[in-house]
Amino acid sequence: MSTEAKNDHTDEVRGHLEEGRDSEISRLLEGLHSSDIGRILGSLDEEQAMRVFRLLPPEQASAVILEVDERLRKVLISSISSEELIEVVHEMETDDAADVISELPVEDARQVLEGIDRQESLAVQKLLVYPEDTAGGKMQAELASVPETATVEETIEEVRRKAAVIENISSVFVVDGNGRLIGAVPLDRLILAGPRARIIEITNRDAIRVRTDMDQEEVAKLFQKYDLISVPVVDNDGRLVGRITIDDIVDVLEEEIFEDFYKMAGLNIGARALDPPARAIRMRVPWLFLNLITASAAAGIVKIFEGTIEQLVILAVLMPIVAGMGGNAATQTITVIVRALALGEITYKNAKWVLLKEVVVGFSNGFLTGAVAGFIAYLLGASVYVGLLLFLAMIANMMVAGVIGSIMPLVLKRYNFDPAISSSIFVTASTDFGGFFTFLGLATIFMKMGLL
Repeated sequence: MSTEAKNDHTDEVRGHLEEGRDSEISRLLEGLHSSDIGRILGSLDEEQAMRVFRLLPPEQASAVILEVDERLRKVLISSISSEELIEVVHEMETDDAADVISELPVEDARQVLEGIDRQESLAVQKLLVYPEDTAGGKMQAELASVPETATVEETIEEVRRKAAVIENISSVFVVDGNGRLIGAVPLDRLILAGPRARIIEITNRDAIRVRTDMDQEEVAKLFQKYDLISVPVVDNDGRLVGRITIDDIVDVLEEEIFEDFYKMAGLNIGARALDPPARAIRMRVPWLFLNLITASAAAGIVKIFEGTIEQLVILAVLMPIVAGMGGNAATQTITVIVRALALGEITYKNAKWVLLKEVVVGFSNGFLTGAVAGFIAYLLGASVYVGLLLFLAMIANMMVAGVIGSIMPLVLKRYNFDPAISSSIFVTASTDFGGFFTFLGLATIFMKMGLL
Protein backbone atom coordinates (compact mmCIF):
# COMPACT_ATOMS: atom_id res chain seq x y z
CA MET A 1 0.00 0.00 0.00
CA SER A 2 1.42 3.39 -0.96
CA THR A 3 2.16 6.20 1.48
CA GLU A 4 -0.47 8.28 -0.27
CA ALA A 5 -3.08 5.61 0.40
CA LYS A 6 -2.15 5.51 4.08
CA ASN A 7 -2.49 9.28 4.31
CA ASP A 8 -5.92 9.05 2.65
CA HIS A 9 -7.03 6.54 5.31
CA THR A 10 -5.83 8.87 8.06
CA ASP A 11 -7.77 11.77 6.60
CA GLU A 12 -10.77 9.50 6.14
CA VAL A 13 -10.62 8.40 9.78
CA ARG A 14 -10.39 12.02 10.90
CA GLY A 15 -13.45 12.85 8.83
CA HIS A 16 -15.45 10.00 10.35
CA LEU A 17 -14.37 11.07 13.84
CA GLU A 18 -15.57 14.62 13.28
CA GLU A 19 -18.94 13.33 12.06
CA GLY A 20 -19.21 10.69 14.80
CA ARG A 21 -19.40 7.80 12.31
CA ASP A 22 -17.83 5.09 14.49
CA SER A 23 -19.35 2.26 12.46
CA GLU A 24 -17.65 3.57 9.31
CA ILE A 25 -14.30 3.64 11.12
CA SER A 26 -14.77 0.04 12.28
CA ARG A 27 -15.54 -1.11 8.73
CA LEU A 28 -12.53 0.79 7.36
CA LEU A 29 -10.08 -0.59 9.92
CA GLU A 30 -11.38 -4.14 9.59
CA GLY A 31 -9.58 -4.61 6.28
CA LEU A 32 -6.29 -2.91 7.27
CA HIS A 33 -3.10 -4.49 8.56
CA SER A 34 -2.23 -3.82 12.20
CA SER A 35 0.89 -1.85 11.23
CA ASP A 36 -1.19 0.46 9.01
CA ILE A 37 -3.66 1.02 11.83
CA GLY A 38 -0.74 1.76 14.16
CA ARG A 39 0.50 4.44 11.76
CA ILE A 40 -2.96 5.97 11.62
CA LEU A 41 -3.17 6.09 15.41
CA GLY A 42 0.28 7.69 15.56
CA SER A 43 -0.91 10.43 13.19
CA LEU A 44 -3.94 11.33 15.31
CA ASP A 45 -3.98 13.36 18.50
CA GLU A 46 -4.28 11.38 21.74
CA GLU A 47 -8.02 11.85 22.18
CA GLN A 48 -8.75 10.73 18.62
CA ALA A 49 -6.33 7.77 18.89
CA MET A 50 -8.07 6.56 22.06
CA ARG A 51 -11.50 6.79 20.39
CA VAL A 52 -10.34 4.75 17.41
CA PHE A 53 -8.53 2.16 19.56
CA ARG A 54 -11.65 1.51 21.62
CA LEU A 55 -13.47 0.51 18.42
CA LEU A 56 -11.08 -2.38 17.71
CA PRO A 57 -12.03 -5.96 18.68
CA PRO A 58 -9.60 -7.59 21.20
CA GLU A 59 -7.79 -9.74 18.63
CA GLN A 60 -7.07 -6.77 16.37
CA ALA A 61 -6.29 -4.46 19.30
CA SER A 62 -3.70 -6.94 20.60
CA ALA A 63 -1.78 -6.68 17.32
CA VAL A 64 -2.19 -2.93 16.88
CA ILE A 65 -0.96 -2.04 20.35
CA LEU A 66 2.39 -3.63 19.50
CA GLU A 67 2.77 -1.40 16.44
CA VAL A 68 2.80 1.93 18.32
CA ASP A 69 5.55 3.50 20.40
CA GLU A 70 5.75 3.12 24.15
CA ARG A 71 4.29 6.56 24.92
CA LEU A 72 1.19 6.04 22.76
CA ARG A 73 0.83 2.47 24.01
CA LYS A 74 0.46 3.75 27.58
CA VAL A 75 -2.15 6.25 26.43
CA LEU A 76 -4.16 3.60 24.60
CA ILE A 77 -4.02 1.16 27.49
CA SER A 78 -5.28 3.86 29.85
CA SER A 79 -8.30 4.38 27.58
CA ILE A 80 -9.76 0.89 28.12
CA SER A 81 -11.05 -0.90 31.21
CA SER A 82 -9.17 -3.64 33.07
CA GLU A 83 -11.57 -6.24 31.66
CA GLU A 84 -10.93 -5.06 28.10
CA LEU A 85 -7.17 -5.03 28.70
CA ILE A 86 -7.30 -8.63 29.94
CA GLU A 87 -9.07 -9.65 26.71
CA VAL A 88 -6.44 -7.84 24.62
CA VAL A 89 -3.50 -9.41 26.49
CA HIS A 90 -5.10 -12.85 26.28
CA GLU A 91 -4.86 -12.65 22.47
CA MET A 92 -1.10 -12.00 22.56
CA GLU A 93 1.82 -14.39 22.46
CA THR A 94 3.59 -14.67 25.80
CA ASP A 95 6.59 -12.50 24.86
CA ASP A 96 4.34 -9.67 23.65
CA ALA A 97 2.10 -10.03 26.69
CA ALA A 98 5.15 -9.80 28.96
CA ASP A 99 6.30 -6.61 27.20
CA VAL A 100 2.91 -4.96 27.69
CA ILE A 101 2.44 -6.12 31.29
CA SER A 102 5.95 -4.97 32.26
CA GLU A 103 4.93 -1.39 31.38
CA LEU A 104 1.82 -1.43 33.59
CA PRO A 105 1.58 -0.16 37.19
CA VAL A 106 2.01 -3.00 39.69
CA GLU A 107 -1.67 -3.22 40.62
CA ASP A 108 -2.84 -3.21 36.99
CA ALA A 109 -0.25 -5.85 36.08
CA ARG A 110 -1.48 -8.06 38.93
CA GLN A 111 -5.08 -7.76 37.76
CA VAL A 112 -4.18 -8.72 34.21
CA LEU A 113 -2.10 -11.71 35.31
CA GLU A 114 -4.97 -12.91 37.47
CA GLY A 115 -7.48 -12.36 34.66
CA ILE A 116 -5.79 -14.31 31.87
CA ASP A 117 -5.55 -18.09 31.58
CA ARG A 118 -3.59 -19.59 34.50
CA GLN A 119 -1.11 -21.47 32.33
CA GLU A 120 -0.54 -18.39 30.19
CA SER A 121 -0.14 -16.28 33.33
CA LEU A 122 2.56 -18.58 34.70
CA ALA A 123 4.43 -18.48 31.38
CA VAL A 124 4.29 -14.68 31.26
CA GLN A 125 5.48 -14.39 34.88
CA LYS A 126 8.51 -16.52 34.04
CA LEU A 127 9.37 -14.16 31.18
CA LEU A 128 8.99 -11.07 33.35
CA VAL A 129 11.96 -12.23 35.43
CA TYR A 130 14.41 -11.60 32.59
CA PRO A 131 15.77 -8.16 31.63
CA GLU A 132 14.04 -6.76 28.55
CA ASP A 133 17.24 -6.49 26.48
CA THR A 134 18.29 -10.14 26.89
CA ALA A 135 17.36 -13.34 25.08
CA GLY A 136 15.13 -14.25 28.02
CA GLY A 137 13.32 -10.95 27.73
CA LYS A 138 12.75 -11.40 23.98
CA MET A 139 11.78 -15.07 23.88
CA GLN A 140 8.29 -16.53 23.79
CA ALA A 141 7.25 -19.60 25.75
CA GLU A 142 5.16 -21.02 22.87
CA LEU A 143 7.13 -23.67 20.99
CA ALA A 144 6.94 -27.22 19.64
CA SER A 145 9.07 -29.73 21.48
CA VAL A 146 9.13 -33.52 21.81
CA PRO A 147 11.07 -36.02 23.94
CA GLU A 148 14.01 -37.83 22.36
CA THR A 149 12.02 -41.09 22.46
CA ALA A 150 9.32 -39.78 20.07
CA THR A 151 8.93 -41.05 16.51
CA VAL A 152 8.67 -38.87 13.43
CA GLU A 153 4.97 -39.65 13.17
CA GLU A 154 4.36 -38.63 16.79
CA THR A 155 6.37 -35.45 16.23
CA ILE A 156 4.30 -34.48 13.19
CA GLU A 157 1.12 -34.99 15.22
CA GLU A 158 2.55 -32.72 17.93
CA VAL A 159 3.31 -30.04 15.34
CA ARG A 160 -0.25 -30.25 14.00
CA ARG A 161 -1.61 -29.89 17.52
CA LYS A 162 0.60 -26.93 18.40
CA ALA A 163 0.00 -25.19 15.04
CA ALA A 164 -3.54 -24.41 16.17
CA VAL A 165 -2.20 -22.07 18.87
CA ILE A 166 1.36 -21.23 17.78
CA GLU A 167 2.37 -19.22 14.72
CA ASN A 168 5.53 -19.59 12.64
CA ILE A 169 6.69 -23.06 13.64
CA SER A 170 9.88 -23.65 11.67
CA SER A 171 11.62 -26.24 13.86
CA VAL A 172 10.78 -28.83 16.45
CA PHE A 173 13.04 -28.94 19.50
CA VAL A 174 14.10 -32.26 21.00
CA VAL A 175 14.66 -32.57 24.75
CA ASP A 176 15.81 -35.28 27.13
CA GLY A 177 13.93 -36.59 30.16
CA ASN A 178 15.01 -33.58 32.25
CA GLY A 179 13.91 -31.01 29.68
CA ARG A 180 17.46 -30.25 28.52
CA LEU A 181 17.76 -29.32 24.86
CA ILE A 182 19.36 -31.99 22.69
CA GLY A 183 18.89 -30.33 19.31
CA ALA A 184 16.42 -29.21 16.67
CA VAL A 185 14.70 -30.69 13.62
CA PRO A 186 13.69 -28.32 10.77
CA LEU A 187 10.21 -28.99 9.40
CA ASP A 188 11.48 -29.87 5.93
CA ARG A 189 13.71 -32.62 7.36
CA LEU A 190 10.83 -33.84 9.53
CA ILE A 191 8.44 -34.13 6.58
CA LEU A 192 10.92 -36.09 4.45
CA ALA A 193 11.78 -38.60 7.18
CA GLY A 194 10.11 -42.01 7.53
CA PRO A 195 7.13 -41.94 9.90
CA ARG A 196 8.46 -44.73 12.13
CA ALA A 197 11.98 -43.34 12.45
CA ARG A 198 12.98 -42.04 15.86
CA ILE A 199 13.19 -38.27 16.02
CA ILE A 200 16.63 -38.45 17.63
CA GLU A 201 17.99 -40.00 14.43
CA ILE A 202 17.33 -36.85 12.39
CA THR A 203 18.02 -34.33 15.14
CA ASN A 204 20.68 -31.69 14.55
CA ARG A 205 22.57 -31.85 17.83
CA ASP A 206 24.73 -28.87 16.86
CA ALA A 207 21.76 -26.54 16.39
CA ILE A 208 22.52 -22.99 17.54
CA ARG A 209 21.03 -22.10 20.90
CA VAL A 210 21.28 -19.07 23.16
CA ARG A 211 21.15 -18.65 26.90
CA THR A 212 18.57 -16.52 28.63
CA ASP A 213 21.17 -13.96 29.73
CA MET A 214 22.64 -13.31 26.24
CA ASP A 215 22.34 -9.67 25.18
CA GLN A 216 19.75 -9.04 22.46
CA GLU A 217 22.39 -7.51 20.15
CA GLU A 218 24.44 -10.70 20.31
CA VAL A 219 21.33 -12.73 19.51
CA ALA A 220 20.65 -10.47 16.52
CA LYS A 221 24.21 -11.03 15.27
CA LEU A 222 23.65 -14.80 15.34
CA PHE A 223 20.47 -14.43 13.28
CA GLN A 224 22.34 -12.29 10.75
CA LYS A 225 25.40 -14.51 10.59
CA TYR A 226 23.60 -17.84 10.20
CA ASP A 227 20.37 -16.70 8.47
CA LEU A 228 18.24 -18.12 11.27
CA ILE A 229 14.45 -18.16 11.35
CA SER A 230 14.17 -19.14 15.00
CA VAL A 231 16.52 -20.16 17.79
CA PRO A 232 15.89 -22.08 21.03
CA VAL A 233 16.60 -20.42 24.37
CA VAL A 234 17.99 -22.45 27.28
CA ASP A 235 18.62 -21.66 30.94
CA ASN A 236 21.94 -22.07 32.77
CA ASP A 237 21.33 -25.81 33.10
CA GLY A 238 20.61 -26.25 29.39
CA ARG A 239 16.85 -26.73 29.83
CA LEU A 240 14.66 -25.51 26.98
CA VAL A 241 12.65 -22.49 28.17
CA GLY A 242 11.58 -20.69 25.00
CA ARG A 243 12.37 -19.61 21.46
CA ILE A 244 13.12 -16.38 19.63
CA THR A 245 11.76 -15.87 16.12
CA ILE A 246 12.94 -13.66 13.30
CA ASP A 247 10.11 -11.15 13.75
CA ASP A 248 11.37 -10.47 17.29
CA ILE A 249 14.88 -9.89 15.94
CA VAL A 250 13.66 -7.47 13.28
CA ASP A 251 12.21 -5.41 16.12
CA VAL A 252 15.53 -5.63 18.00
CA LEU A 253 17.52 -4.47 14.96
CA GLU A 254 15.16 -1.55 14.40
CA GLU A 255 15.34 -0.65 18.07
CA GLU A 256 19.15 -0.76 18.13
CA ILE A 257 19.50 1.23 14.91
CA PHE A 258 17.22 4.02 16.09
CA GLU A 259 18.78 3.98 19.56
CA ASP A 260 22.25 4.53 18.06
CA PHE A 261 20.86 7.12 15.65
CA TYR A 262 19.29 9.08 18.50
CA LYS A 263 22.38 8.87 20.69
CA MET A 264 24.63 10.04 17.89
CA ALA A 265 22.33 13.04 17.46
CA GLY A 266 22.36 13.77 21.20
CA LEU A 267 18.69 12.85 21.68
CA ASN A 268 16.83 10.91 24.33
CA ILE A 269 15.62 7.64 22.75
CA GLY A 270 12.11 8.39 23.98
CA ALA A 271 11.76 11.54 21.87
CA ARG A 272 9.11 11.46 19.14
CA ALA A 273 8.01 13.88 16.43
CA LEU A 274 4.47 14.14 17.80
CA ASP A 275 5.56 14.80 21.40
CA PRO A 276 4.01 17.84 23.12
CA PRO A 277 6.37 20.85 23.22
CA ALA A 278 7.01 20.51 26.97
CA ARG A 279 8.10 16.87 26.60
CA ALA A 280 10.27 17.65 23.56
CA ILE A 281 12.01 20.43 25.48
CA ARG A 282 12.60 18.16 28.48
CA MET A 283 14.06 15.45 26.22
CA ARG A 284 16.42 17.71 24.30
CA VAL A 285 17.60 20.47 26.60
CA PRO A 286 20.02 18.39 28.77
CA TRP A 287 22.18 17.56 25.74
CA LEU A 288 21.98 21.15 24.56
CA PHE A 289 23.28 22.36 27.92
CA LEU A 290 26.15 19.89 27.63
CA ASN A 291 26.79 21.19 24.12
CA LEU A 292 26.79 24.74 25.53
CA ILE A 293 29.48 23.76 28.04
CA THR A 294 31.74 22.20 25.39
CA ALA A 295 31.13 25.13 23.00
CA SER A 296 32.07 27.54 25.78
CA ALA A 297 35.29 25.59 26.35
CA ALA A 298 36.06 25.86 22.62
CA ALA A 299 35.35 29.57 22.82
CA GLY A 300 37.94 29.72 25.60
CA ILE A 301 40.54 28.48 23.10
CA VAL A 302 39.62 31.32 20.76
CA LYS A 303 39.86 33.78 23.67
CA ILE A 304 43.46 32.74 24.29
CA PHE A 305 44.38 33.80 20.76
CA GLU A 306 42.30 36.98 20.79
CA GLY A 307 45.35 39.15 20.10
CA THR A 308 46.29 37.08 17.05
CA ILE A 309 42.79 37.44 15.60
CA GLU A 310 42.80 41.22 16.20
CA GLN A 311 45.95 41.54 14.12
CA LEU A 312 44.56 39.50 11.23
CA VAL A 313 40.75 39.56 11.06
CA ILE A 314 40.56 37.07 8.16
CA LEU A 315 41.52 34.35 10.64
CA ALA A 316 38.07 34.71 12.22
CA VAL A 317 36.52 34.11 8.80
CA LEU A 318 38.56 30.99 8.04
CA MET A 319 38.81 29.16 11.37
CA PRO A 320 35.20 27.80 11.28
CA ILE A 321 36.19 25.97 8.09
CA VAL A 322 38.90 24.06 9.92
CA ALA A 323 36.65 23.15 12.86
CA GLY A 324 33.65 22.30 10.68
CA MET A 325 35.58 20.04 8.31
CA GLY A 326 37.16 18.28 11.28
CA GLY A 327 33.74 17.67 12.82
CA ASN A 328 32.40 16.20 9.59
CA ALA A 329 35.45 13.95 9.20
CA ALA A 330 35.13 12.73 12.80
CA THR A 331 31.45 11.91 12.28
CA GLN A 332 32.37 9.85 9.21
CA THR A 333 35.00 7.94 11.19
CA ILE A 334 32.74 7.33 14.16
CA THR A 335 29.89 6.06 11.97
CA VAL A 336 32.20 3.48 10.40
CA ILE A 337 33.75 2.46 13.74
CA VAL A 338 30.43 2.15 15.60
CA ARG A 339 28.99 0.01 12.80
CA ALA A 340 32.09 -2.20 12.79
CA LEU A 341 31.85 -2.64 16.56
CA ALA A 342 28.17 -3.56 16.28
CA LEU A 343 28.97 -6.21 13.66
CA GLY A 344 31.97 -7.53 15.56
CA GLU A 345 34.41 -6.57 12.80
CA ILE A 346 36.75 -4.68 15.14
CA THR A 347 38.53 -6.38 18.03
CA TYR A 348 41.18 -5.03 20.33
CA LYS A 349 43.70 -7.05 18.31
CA ASN A 350 43.09 -5.21 15.03
CA ALA A 351 42.19 -1.85 16.63
CA LYS A 352 45.76 -0.56 16.22
CA TRP A 353 45.63 -1.17 12.47
CA VAL A 354 42.26 0.59 12.25
CA LEU A 355 43.62 3.58 14.18
CA LEU A 356 46.66 3.88 11.90
CA LYS A 357 44.44 3.57 8.83
CA GLU A 358 42.17 6.38 10.03
CA VAL A 359 45.19 8.60 10.72
CA VAL A 360 46.41 7.99 7.16
CA VAL A 361 42.92 8.69 5.80
CA GLY A 362 42.74 11.86 7.91
CA PHE A 363 46.11 13.05 6.62
CA SER A 364 45.16 12.36 3.00
CA ASN A 365 41.74 14.01 3.27
CA GLY A 366 43.30 16.96 5.08
CA PHE A 367 45.95 17.31 2.36
CA LEU A 368 43.37 17.28 -0.44
CA THR A 369 40.70 19.48 1.16
CA GLY A 370 43.33 21.74 2.75
CA ALA A 371 44.95 22.40 -0.62
CA VAL A 372 41.60 23.39 -2.11
CA ALA A 373 40.67 25.49 0.94
CA GLY A 374 44.04 27.26 0.85
CA PHE A 375 43.62 28.06 -2.85
CA ILE A 376 40.10 29.39 -2.26
CA ALA A 377 41.42 31.58 0.57
CA TYR A 378 44.05 32.95 -1.80
CA LEU A 379 41.37 33.73 -4.40
CA LEU A 380 39.44 35.59 -1.69
CA GLY A 381 42.39 37.90 -1.18
CA ALA A 382 44.34 36.17 1.58
CA SER A 383 48.12 35.95 1.36
CA VAL A 384 49.94 32.80 0.30
CA TYR A 385 51.01 32.25 3.90
CA VAL A 386 47.41 32.41 5.12
CA GLY A 387 46.55 29.76 2.53
CA LEU A 388 49.49 27.67 3.75
CA LEU A 389 48.32 28.14 7.32
CA LEU A 390 44.85 26.91 6.41
CA PHE A 391 46.35 23.96 4.55
CA LEU A 392 48.46 22.83 7.52
CA ALA A 393 45.65 23.32 10.04
CA MET A 394 43.27 21.25 7.91
CA ILE A 395 45.77 18.37 7.79
CA ALA A 396 46.33 18.51 11.55
CA ASN A 397 42.64 18.64 12.46
CA MET A 398 41.67 15.89 10.02
CA MET A 399 44.26 13.68 11.71
CA VAL A 400 42.82 14.64 15.10
CA ALA A 401 39.38 13.69 13.76
CA GLY A 402 40.69 10.28 12.68
CA VAL A 403 42.31 9.61 16.06
CA ILE A 404 39.38 10.82 18.20
CA GLY A 405 36.77 9.21 15.95
CA SER A 406 38.56 5.86 16.25
CA ILE A 407 39.66 5.87 19.87
CA MET A 408 36.57 7.25 21.61
CA PRO A 409 34.13 4.47 20.55
CA LEU A 410 36.74 1.82 21.44
CA VAL A 411 37.36 3.32 24.88
CA LEU A 412 33.64 3.60 25.60
CA LYS A 413 33.11 0.01 24.44
CA ARG A 414 35.97 -1.13 26.69
CA TYR A 415 34.24 0.35 29.73
CA ASN A 416 30.78 -0.96 28.74
CA PHE A 417 29.36 2.36 27.56
CA ASP A 418 27.42 2.64 24.30
CA PRO A 419 29.92 3.75 21.58
CA ALA A 420 27.14 5.69 19.82
CA ILE A 421 27.17 8.39 22.50
CA SER A 422 30.72 9.32 21.45
CA SER A 423 29.41 11.18 18.44
CA SER A 424 27.88 14.61 18.09
CA ILE A 425 28.76 16.66 21.16
CA PHE A 426 31.96 15.01 22.41
CA VAL A 427 33.67 14.50 19.08
CA THR A 428 32.57 17.87 17.73
CA ALA A 429 34.03 19.45 20.85
CA SER A 430 37.32 17.60 20.29
CA THR A 431 37.62 18.73 16.67
CA ASP A 432 36.64 22.29 17.66
CA PHE A 433 39.45 22.32 20.21
CA GLY A 434 41.86 20.78 17.75
CA GLY A 435 40.82 23.03 14.87
CA PHE A 436 40.92 26.30 16.77
CA PHE A 437 44.14 25.46 18.61
CA THR A 438 46.11 24.29 15.56
CA PHE A 439 44.84 27.06 13.27
CA LEU A 440 45.29 29.93 15.71
CA GLY A 441 48.43 28.41 17.26
CA LEU A 442 50.09 28.13 13.84
CA ALA A 443 48.93 31.67 13.02
CA THR A 444 50.65 32.95 16.15
CA ILE A 445 53.86 31.16 15.18
CA PHE A 446 53.64 32.53 11.64
CA MET A 447 53.23 36.05 13.01
CA LYS A 448 56.27 35.70 15.27
CA MET A 449 58.23 34.52 12.24
CA GLY A 450 57.05 37.60 10.34
CA LEU A 451 55.16 35.61 7.70
CA LEU A 452 51.76 37.21 8.45
